[in-house]
Amino acid sequence: MEKNTIYRHIPLAALFSTLGVVFPLFFHFVGLGSAFLPMFLPVIMGSLLVPPSMALTIAIVTPLVSFLFTGMPPLYPPILLLVLLELIAVSLISSYLHYIRRMTVWMVLITALLIDRLILFLFVLLLARHFGFPERFYSIGAVIYGLPGIIMILLVIPPALRFLKDKYPQVVQKDNR
Repeated sequence: MEKNTIYRHIPLAALFSTLGVVFPLFFHFVGLGSAFLPMFLPVIMGSLLVPPSMALTIAIVTPLVSFLFTGMPPLYPPILLLVLLELIAVSLISSYLHYIRRMTVWMVLITALLIDRLILFLFVLLLARHFGFPERFYSIGAVIYGLPGIIMILLVIPPALRFLKDKYPQVVQKDNR
């Protein structure tokens, strides 16, 4: 990747990382909570616009900065670790499939979100087993709890990406390969 390309993606990564810190604050302030996955929306959107290395940066920086400034997601129970794992997986998959492989946004989102839900299910399954909770109940509950957020992501990101492509094509311009 050329240096100019990297420099072009740094502001996008910073913008979407910042939105990933601000969105959860707003969602919690108005009482919508974490069921809408407010940190995921900007991280996934940003990951669709940048190469995988920058998508990884967005996925790591966003929850860590959010934790440092707001204390959320919390360290214990290990929600911060879970969110980091989920965001890393979702951002790398999204960026690779859309930015590199040029798959449609719908296929990318469905693939990334299915893998994310699988990671969540397995992580909560292990945690529930560790803490002596009913494993399947907690795992399935965690997956279902995020369905409003998944629906919101599927409703918001495709038209938002289309808007950016139509209105600001220089923002979504891919590297010459």
